[in-house]
Amino acid sequence: MVDGVEHELDCIVYATGFEVGTDYVRRSGYELIGRDGITLTEKWADGASTLHGMHSRGFPNCFIFSNTQSGFTVNFPHMIDEQSKHLAYIVTHALENDITVIEANDDAEDAWVQTIIDLSQNNQKFLEACTPGYYNNEGKPGDRSTRNASYGGGAIAFIKVLEAWRAEGNLAGLELSKA
Repeated sequence: MVDGVEHELDCIVYATGFEVGTDYVRRSGYELIGRDGITLTEKWADGASTLHGMHSRGFPNCFIFSNTQSGFTVNFPHMIDEQSKHLAYIVTHALENDITVIEANDDAEDAWVQTIIDLSQNNQKFLEACTPGYYNNEGKPGDRSTRNASYGGGAIAFIKVLEAWRAEGNLAGLELSKA
């Protein structure tokens, strides 16, 4: 009701300022510093490099929850829940086996980046046709935005990738050690 007059609403905007498509460090508000003093910004200068969007080589025990190289859905809390289940599985394994360091290995990270790049082609024409914006490099998606994309098979397929990985039970692609 405005000035005593009722108005019908078609939509209620319940969140503003939600930012997607920008660098992780910008969204988080702080820089991550890994082994040998390298920053995440430096490591990802040419685009993100992760395993499942969660682990980045050189940043042990750093678990990233984002849509970069991960699942993306309009129900963002749902994807955070799925990522949380995945991380809980990994941390539980680490605790049960006295593991203190968890980190992606180079080969697994490279393979995941290639998967992201290969699947990004599913979205290429859409991004080229969209109104220019930060999410598509002003209408000209490039290599960096391709590497920073979410999993191109869709959210459900991404969740199934994580579930299948956990079902294998060997934590493939992670280096686990006792420091």
